[in-house]
Amino acid sequence: MNSPNQNTHEASSHAERSILTRPPVSLERLFDGQPILEPVAHHFWESRVVLNAGAALIDTSEELEVLFKAWNLGPDDQTKLRDAGGACVLLYRAQGEIDPSTQMAPSYLGMAVFTPGLQLVYRHTEPILSPKEPFHNLGIEDPRCTKIGETYYLHYTGHYFYPPAELPVIGRTKICLATTVDFIHWDIHGPVPGDINDLPNKNAALFPEQVHEKWILMHRPMDGKDAMAIHLASSDAPEGPWSSTGVMMSSYTYKEFKTSWIGAAGPPIALGSGRFLMIYHQGHRAADGTREYDLAAALIDFNKTTIVQSRIEPIMRPTHPNEQVGDPDLGVDNVIFSCANFVWDDRLIIPYAGADSRICGASIMKAELVSALEN
Repeated sequence: MNSPNQNTHEASSHAERSILTRPPVSLERLFDGQPILEPVAHHFWESRVVLNAGAALIDTSEELEVLFKAWNLGPDDQTKLRDAGGACVLLYRAQGEIDPSTQMAPSYLGMAVFTPGLQLVYRHTEPILSPKEPFHNLGIEDPRCTKIGETYYLHYTGHYFYPPAELPVIGRTKICLATTVDFIHWDIHGPVPGDINDLPNKNAALFPEQVHEKWILMHRPMDGKDAMAIHLASSDAPEGPWSSTGVMMSSYTYKEFKTSWIGAAGPPIALGSGRFLMIYHQGHRAADGTREYDLAAALIDFNKTTIVQSRIEPIMRPTHPNEQVGDPDLGVDNVIFSCANFVWDDRLIIPYAGADSRICGASIMKAELVSALEN
């Protein structure tokens, strides 16, 4: 694998860049921006917010029929998914009431099944993963899902007590891994091995295919050299151990904000011959302390010395009420945040969280976005 060229550090010096500049393309909000998934008040684990979902597209009838049995899906729901031609499995983060012992609301993972166009068909009533292990006893957060062979690899942020576990609770994050073949039964591997967990880390997304005979993982260190930028790590196996290869890209700077940072959204989309389409998030903090999270896009080519070939930043900002106002205790206002994307019917479909409180959807023609990045 070529070492990433750190061209984006030079780009970040353009302090007069404006967040208000109109991008050449923009995402379309599905269902007029209304949520595709909301909290359930009588479920203790998801009574307040649902957010930041990983996704898996099931697009073969053979696998779909096997999963129907694993999910114990009723005949009407089976028919809806057969008629739709596939299924989108959302693995979403959920929070209920604040735990008085930690003053935090633990994060669980739930599962819901949609058509590929993000119409809800089935919702599992219990969490599929709960924050019970010591490496994620504060939360299982922000999963990204990549299918390798017959196995789904779920990289997530494990949020856990950092001793001393006394109030106020000190939290630390590590990149963790769980795998499954049916989304109901899971093998929990815990923190991934390698140097990427030497520092607090998050936003891990696994590339869907090998690059120069190596598996590639994006991650975003919270501390250390080049923190709050997208880094790469490589391994001989999708389970690791992972060896960091350095920063791939950092945020531009904007005249409207005091500081900005970036991190992966969903796993990149393979375009062939070592090229990938990547969606990522931008975080910003203004001088008055207010924050904003946007979505952006980049074209990656591992055959080039400069891996990041181009980027459009941003392609979507929080302008809908469902993105601007979150839960008063657990949500964050002015946030669009995604951990998933997939291609269906020539469109890039992006489930995203609005204001850390509900899940919505957006889309764009894949060819339109790739063309804009190429030109």
